[in-house]
Amino acid sequence: MLSACGHSKQMEIKAADISDLEKNRMDIAASQAFTAEAVNISEGISSADMYIEHYQKGKLIETIGPVSADYSEKKPDTLQFVYFENEEGEGKTKRSTVHFGIVDKQGNTAASSSVKRDDSATQEMTQNISSAVPISFEKPVLIGSSIKGTDEPMHTSEHKKELIKHQDALLYYVELHH
Repeated sequence: MLSACGHSKQMEIKAADISDLEKNRMDIAASQAFTAEAVNISEGISSADMYIEHYQKGKLIETIGPVSADYSEKKPDTLQFVYFENEEGEGKTKRSTVHFGIVDKQGNTAASSSVKRDDSATQEMTQNISSAVPISFEKPVLIGSSIKGTDEPMHTSEHKKELIKHQDALLYYVELHH
């Protein structure tokens, strides 16, 4: 069987390949950090969004973002989505701050930050996208989560329903638009 030349690769999102030096910089900057990378992006892209859904005990408390980047003029073939979390202060003044943003190869960035988390939690688990998954326009993709709890058993999951039942959960999403 013959096939047409110019086979285009499928758009996908995966954990970004970062150098040891970049990883060390991120470790210095934050207690938790992660970068996902969308590759083989179609020429049809017009913008990209990144946002966080913040849940407490199963209820959506707030949506942070979206952070948006406009690609109607310059079309990237790769985008990175970065987030990191720092804890500051102690005791009653303890606060978790999350920073997140979008970066392209030309160095253009869109960034936002700051969500207050429930710091009475004694346990924390983080899960990030571990293998490449297809990404389509207008369909949000969950790229990571950070859950906190007190004494209940904690389990990470790829299923939103399981993640949001914890005391405090942040779900990180990416969406590409055409």
